[in-house]
Amino acid sequence: MYQEAARRALWAKDATSVSAGNLGGLAEREEPKMARHMSRLLGLALVLTMMMSALAGPAAAAPTPPAADSRLLGTWVNTDPATRSIKQIVVRGLSNGGLIVDAFGACGGGLCEWGRVSATVYGPNVSAKTGTHFRTNQRFLAGNSEFSRTVLFGNVRSTRSGRRLTVRKLTVFTDGSGRRNYTGTDRFAPGRGAAPSKNGHAVGTYPQGLPPAPVAGLFGSWKNTSSTPAIAGLDIAKSGGTPIVQGWGACTPSPCDMGKVRGITYGKSISASRGRTVLAPFSFGFKNEQLIITYKRKADGSEILTVANYNEFTDGSGRSNYMVTERFVRA
Repeated sequence: MYQEAARRALWAKDATSVSAGNLGGLAEREEPKMARHMSRLLGLALVLTMMMSALAGPAAAAPTPPAADSRLLGTWVNTDPATRSIKQIVVRGLSNGGLIVDAFGACGGGLCEWGRVSATVYGPNVSAKTGTHFRTNQRFLAGNSEFSRTVLFGNVRSTRSGRRLTVRKLTVFTDGSGRRNYTGTDRFAPGRGAAPSKNGHAVGTYPQGLPPAPVAGLFGSWKNTSSTPAIAGLDIAKSGGTPIVQGWGACTPSPCDMGKVRGITYGKSISASRGRTVLAPFSFGFKNEQLIITYKRKADGSEILTVANYNEFTDGSGRSNYMVTERFVRA
């Protein structure tokens, strides 16, 4: 499809040039006719250019580093052929190091294309040249009305069986349908599938949706188990049915107050009444930081928070976006 559109655009350009040259000797007697002909050709070229732009996918400026790891690229098929979640994901690289991601959900025995959206790439630290993690955030429309939003957090790794892509999704419904926020994880292997054919609707905000009640174990004060933490501690309080997350950055000589944000709770399904996962979207003047907080109580009674921390710099400093996973215990 892309090649055919390109050939048509090139033909339109050549046709315009040839027509102008042939009409040169007739300008004095057929100037009005030539002008109308040229106007039609130029209009055709403009339409074809717009078609090419739509087919190419979302426009992307030079992204904040790092560049996407080449292992992320390709068509990915869910390792569970019977999944009712995401069946396929297509990841394509851009010349500037960025990514375009298109997911295909399971729909009545077929596929529903989500549409191409740009992705933010993350490395392991602020000086990383390449990154194996990505994040997308998009909304879904029925006509002109939004009914849901999904954030995808993906990560590629090499295994003995080859490349594998793990994708965690966080979905909220914004249509008042009574469906609750939910989260899930899918695993993918390289394969063949449908080709992307449309653009999606990227967004940058995180609505509350209809969250399930957070489990009681989430609340309280937590300290990082690492000797070199990115976040020193977390305080999670309750306001009505909403978790209020306060972070403490690992600053010297004492932790820095990151402020408080309203967390968004997710359950295991659209009907879950309780949720163990909270998304805390922080925004500072120089970066955005999303924390995915997951609570677990072990068989021995010990409690732990696992926090996936995604940092996206917006200040043009040249620092690379980075992602780290940290663990917290009761303070």
